[in-house]
Amino acid sequence: MPKIPNAPLLAIAVALNIVGLYAALIWAPVELTLGESYRVFYLHVPAAWVAYLSLGMSLVASVAYLKTRRYKLDVFAEVTAILGVLYASLTLILGSIWANVAWGTYWNWDPRQTTTLILWIAYAGYLALRASIENVEKRAVLPAIYNIFAFSTVPLSYISVVYWQTLHPQIVTGEGITVSSDMITTLLLNLVATSFMFLFFLILLYGIRKSERVLDEYEELSWR
Repeated sequence: MPKIPNAPLLAIAVALNIVGLYAALIWAPVELTLGESYRVFYLHVPAAWVAYLSLGMSLVASVAYLKTRRYKLDVFAEVTAILGVLYASLTLILGSIWANVAWGTYWNWDPRQTTTLILWIAYAGYLALRASIENVEKRAVLPAIYNIFAFSTVPLSYISVVYWQTLHPQIVTGEGITVSSDMITTLLLNLVATSFMFLFFLILLYGIRKSERVLDEYEELSWR
């Protein structure tokens, strides 16, 4: 039977997610305005948090790669960008479900929706650029430069609810925190659970992609 890499980390992540889902779907109180549909909030926000975190890590890795030219940093930048796009996709899907309940439509070009979609398109372009370049070195350098500019979409998405009129709810406003302590506890629990699962996927995918990178370089040398 094949061994599962980082099995203890996976076990912790699964356990935390089970507890987090229980808290989100059953234990947390019902929101007075949106009712049961508000429970999507406990999945939507952690997905967005991990997407921002992953893309921030990708930026740092790309900058470090351009400075050192260490291939492991390029692999890390690629892997975190892939995970960032996946979690951004989940953020958009969950946000659309929530929007349909709250606003009566899945999509209404709200500033947060629109800027998050721009973020997704920018990083889908990053992955497409990587896939289009055959030379291993160029496949690392050009996307790394692109990544620096693409990251501007991350703070744009984050601050969109502050600088533009939006229907998107905010947890913290000028009047204070808008949710109860039980809701905050549930949200923090799911943030931790989602982060642990992200860490497991990051380590797993990084190991796979690093091995593939070694094979790519070997094949390129063999053709010379």
